[in-house]
Amino acid sequence: MQHIARQTRSLDGVWDFVTDPGNAGISEEWFINFPSDSRKLVVPSCWNNELGLFEYIGAAWYRTFFDITEESNIRLIFEGILHHADVYVDGKHLAYHFGGYTQFSALIPHLAPGRHELIVRVDSTLDWQTLPTDVADWYSYGGIMRSVELQELPDVYIDSLKIDYQLQGSDADISLQLQLNSLSGEDRELTITASTEGLDFPASTAHVPAGQSVKLTLRGSLANVRKWDVGRPELYTFSVQAGEDDLIDRTGFRTVEVRGGQILLNGKELYLQGVNRHEEHPEWGFAFPPKLMLKDLSILQDLGCNIVRGSHYPQSQFWVDLLDEHGMLLWSEIPMWGCFMSLETLASPLFAERGIQMLDEMITRDYHHPSIIFWGAHNEIDTRSTEALELTKKFVGKIRSMDASRLVTYATMHPEEDIVLSYFDVIGINKYYGWYQGHVSGFRDMLQNYYANAEAQGAAGKPLIMSEFGAAGIFGDAGWEPRLFSEDYQADVLQQALAIFREDPRIVGTLIWHFADIRVDVRSDRPYFRDRARSFNNKGLLNEYRKPKLAYRLVKEIYRSER
Repeated sequence: MQHIARQTRSLDGVWDFVTDPGNAGISEEWFINFPSDSRKLVVPSCWNNELGLFEYIGAAWYRTFFDITEESNIRLIFEGILHHADVYVDGKHLAYHFGGYTQFSALIPHLAPGRHELIVRVDSTLDWQTLPTDVADWYSYGGIMRSVELQELPDVYIDSLKIDYQLQGSDADISLQLQLNSLSGEDRELTITASTEGLDFPASTAHVPAGQSVKLTLRGSLANVRKWDVGRPELYTFSVQAGEDDLIDRTGFRTVEVRGGQILLNGKELYLQGVNRHEEHPEWGFAFPPKLMLKDLSILQDLGCNIVRGSHYPQSQFWVDLLDEHGMLLWSEIPMWGCFMSLETLASPLFAERGIQMLDEMITRDYHHPSIIFWGAHNEIDTRSTEALELTKKFVGKIRSMDASRLVTYATMHPEEDIVLSYFDVIGINKYYGWYQGHVSGFRDMLQNYYANAEAQGAAGKPLIMSEFGAAGIFGDAGWEPRLFSEDYQADVLQQALAIFREDPRIVGTLIWHFADIRVDVRSDRPYFRDRARSFNNKGLLNEYRKPKLAYRLVKEIYRSER
């Protein structure tokens, strides 16, 4: 999303930073008197990549300054803060937000000219009612991990734009839904214009009462649209002008549906070949730099992927933009990893409320991205339970209320006993035969039991994706035969598993766990993840520095071959 008329600037850079392990900052009013013994830290970054902070969990405070030359309406946009954030400007509390992977903003109407102090209190503490909870199979870094932007808004500004369309053959009927907000003390009349390649929408006039919000819809039709497709990333840019404000966004025209047990993109059957990918690197944490994102995308293309799963949280906007621009599909989900999640958590009203808010923020931010074909509701929760069933109803209901143009999915680790199958368009199964249980051949019996369970629930015709499978292989550990934790063993498990899945006509795709090795939260005082040698999940086809293992070369050969 971009602007030409609206003045914007980045606040990324070097900020003042201080940890608050005793949680004294609020009572001592650090938001007014910032500690003098602070150090410097780059925004965006994760503090757990800094010396002395490798394992720090808790509160920390950030400070920077910004200047404005005349009275302005200021909106501060935070693209991602892990996990709790309190925002203060000139000592005044403006906003609180929970959720490390979704965007939020704070608005300051009619701010006086001069220099202003921006302070953000960040708390990376997680518990049993947070998403993720305090037990998740990745390292939950702390910090302002994505960019911070300052916008100067006119008194009447465009708050949001939603682009919807219906395709009839190669023609598109388009509707632009706008919300205008007023910070003015007077009623205003605004002329609204909008355009995209090959189409100028009829101009409209909006009456915006003082201090109120107005919604309006612009409609138009576009003939002979170029459809966005895998490997053919056709994108259309939309520009909207409303009085003194503007907004520029883009989308791609395509259809995705389920029919006859298959997933269809633009009416054609789609076989998905991909990996799960964490947006993480040992030097950067989740503050993943653009250069490395482009390299990751090149590696995915080299591997022969047409889809990547954003495990297990909304990825950065830059990454999703890259996928749009290169014709790569995306499964996007919220950070709800539930392997050790209690039924008490699943039944918690606060947990459900936070999950629904994250779904809202994820879908709102990424609604226009054509690369996203799946919204993921949850991952590896106890879907044998009534608690999971009730939470599923809430989450799936929220997704469908916001977006009917995409498919809703999830990943189950209880496929033979799962009771929520009927609520989803596409089923994902996470199983690790050959690693956590039995031999790789166990996939065959598991699949037959799953099909019987699906039929009993009236879900027999739903497309099935093997959404996680694999084994650990430590980079450089090779031998004469497959041996646990060796590259040879990992490659052997994946080769056997892919052979089973690719011969099953009811399976429409495979997502290997996972792209590259990631840091995990291994602590001496907790029993979790003790199989994670080096304190890493070593199931990556690449090591953490993107060096290929034997499994990478083998999967590349399979993914690039004919089924």
